[in-house]
Amino acid sequence: MSDSAAETVEQTGSEHVSGSDGYPEEYRLLELTPEIAAQLDADTTFVVRGRDTDSAVLIDATEQAYAMHTAHTSNSMYLLTRDNGQLTLRTKLHQVFDLQPTRPQVRARVLEVLKWDTRGAFHGTEFEHEGVIDESVTDGVRVTDTVLDQHVQAGHAHVRRVLDDVLAFRHNATGHWRVLDAGYACDLLRIILATHVERDWPLDALRADTVYSALHAESPHILPEVVDAVLRRFATKHEDVFAMDTRRVCVFLAEQIFASSGSRAWPVPEFLRALRATMPPQLTLDVDMDAWNSRSISTSVVGKLAVATSAPADEHLLHSPNGVPASLTLLLPVDNNTLPQDTRARMRDLFAVKSKWTAREMRPFLEDLVADESAVAKAVDSWLLKFGRGVRGTNGESVYTSRIN
Repeated sequence: MSDSAAETVEQTGSEHVSGSDGYPEEYRLLELTPEIAAQLDADTTFVVRGRDTDSAVLIDATEQAYAMHTAHTSNSMYLLTRDNGQLTLRTKLHQVFDLQPTRPQVRARVLEVLKWDTRGAFHGTEFEHEGVIDESVTDGVRVTDTVLDQHVQAGHAHVRRVLDDVLAFRHNATGHWRVLDAGYACDLLRIILATHVERDWPLDALRADTVYSALHAESPHILPEVVDAVLRRFATKHEDVFAMDTRRVCVFLAEQIFASSGSRAWPVPEFLRALRATMPPQLTLDVDMDAWNSRSISTSVVGKLAVATSAPADEHLLHSPNGVPASLTLLLPVDNNTLPQDTRARMRDLFAVKSKWTAREMRPFLEDLVADESAVAKAVDSWLLKFGRGVRGTNGESVYTSRIN
């Protein structure tokens, strides 16, 4: 109800409106999208997530996140309710909340929260103090579902996917989340795969309870929730069974290889030898060298872990139609977990890693900043035009250098 409409009610005397000075009752209006309105009709529950220092984010029933922006109105609005036949003025409003699809930085926030438990990564119960997981809160925070809800702007299913990806498990006895040590997880994976051979388990139909029973018989200290976490990380789940995923294993092992050597560039042949050496023998690593030339790296298993470069003598081939052959391509590691969440700052850091990029190369390192996954290519192109200078390469792609001071 606008100011002019309120004056009309008072002048005509058609209805008496009661209210008190200062409009003591606090209300906020939310401008709904058609999708949200449809979910409201279905009696759906919504949640608002965020710290006091965050911009509030609304999570709908499909786990789509919406940033809640304040939009000021040109006219005042009056909120009226009818009580016992009488109109009551509840408040006067000058703004509404506008909902815009967003993509909060869930992984970065989950990793931040998990680090609050200063006991460090879990190496197995036998390596805890006196063989028992110490749950006394004398060293950092114990991370529960409630703590995650308070600090991570995402629905439970989304948060769980991220927890699975970072090798976190929830201790059944306490409900506390903790990260598995990468080496310990790899050891368990190898034991699972070796036991699969001994017991003739199908790799595409592993059952968590069966796997745990077999491992527990040999190692009584092992926890069922830890076995479940390893299967969730390295396999895909279909109903009650897990199918081992060779690509997931490759990506994880590649992360460990890059992490072990800092920021040094890896020649592709050397990297592939290291990957083969760490790959469990029960899984097949099918490597076609033609698929590892410089133009193919962005779509390979290391597409989100490294960017292709070359020795100075071969640099002119990087953006040629065929690229640098695999035998001469170098892999420069890029740690996505340490990249800034601000677009400008992230692009500055990426240009510091490598001075020349194409949109195709940069896309894997920027896509998590785009709310709509279908709009990633358009967003990356616009950011490169804003923060870079483009020159057409010999293969027809634009090659960008930084214009960020």
